[in-house]
Amino acid sequence: MKWKYYIGFWLCLICGNTVSSQHFIGEPKSRVKKLMDEQRKELNIDEFSVNTVFNTLKYIDRLQSQTLLFVFTEEDICLYSKWMCDYSMMNKVISDLSANYKKSSANTWYYDYQKQRYIITLSKGEWFFTITTRKEEKFKDR
Repeated sequence: MKWKYYIGFWLCLICGNTVSSQHFIGEPKSRVKKLMDEQRKELNIDEFSVNTVFNTLKYIDRLQSQTLLFVFTEEDICLYSKWMCDYSMMNKVISDLSANYKKSSANTWYYDYQKQRYIITLSKGEWFFTITTRKEEKFKDR
């Protein structure tokens, strides 16, 4: 049972600052790659699993406990990101989200960037949880 604590401890050390305050949405693919190389060194681009349907960049860590997926337009502009993490990282990620962003509900945070609001949502899955970051959609009255 102690091995789980050791793995969790090492994940926290390896992941360091798990929540990046860098803004990726709206950035060109080349800039996202550059920013990831500079700021998220614990994640490496996964060039083996290429999505032929969607325009994406996929990053994974060495332990395969986290995957970061960026989705782009046909013009290579980042639309949103999905960060899938092992549950051993959940407390740290929630703590970092709450420290770096404004909380709007139990599993939702937000931030403003260049007069636009961005929403960060935590979704729980069976084997992992997902942090999705996207531009807030303005709902019009119907």
